[in-house]
Amino acid sequence: MLGLKEHQPVDTSPPTQFGPTLTAKHSTAGLRWLLERRDRWELTMDDLGVLLGGVRRRTLTDWQKRINNGQEVEVSRDTMERISLLLGIHKALVLITPSGHESMAFEWFQKPIDLMGLQGQSIRDYLLEQGSMDALYYVRRNLDAMRG
Repeated sequence: MLGLKEHQPVDTSPPTQFGPTLTAKHSTAGLRWLLERRDRWELTMDDLGVLLGGVRRRTLTDWQKRINNGQEVEVSRDTMERISLLLGIHKALVLITPSGHESMAFEWFQKPIDLMGLQGQSIRDYLLEQGSMDALYYVRRNLDAMRG
């Protein structure tokens, strides 16, 4: 501790808020995007709940009804981060598909692969089995690295 007293911090004002403020409009748009892709990813509402960090099916169904009725839905920062990671995974999959064959991104999400250390498991199954934010980040980083 003696050595720490000799060093002054470079930035003397710690942050009071992490990142931009997320609003209900952001949450609603993210959830709408995710719910629209749920069937193409072959995810049940329970599966979606796992990917979103343990959100119950009843809550997801309520959110979906509210969105369909034109209402806004506010979710936690953790849930919003998970939606963002899923969006990034989808975007990376679309970007590595051949031009004009973007629908392959949905297939690649579900198809068993030997990439990224998944050992024949699909991205979908890996994410559902792990259910963690770390797994979402792992897949996102690896897909981003594959596309360069």
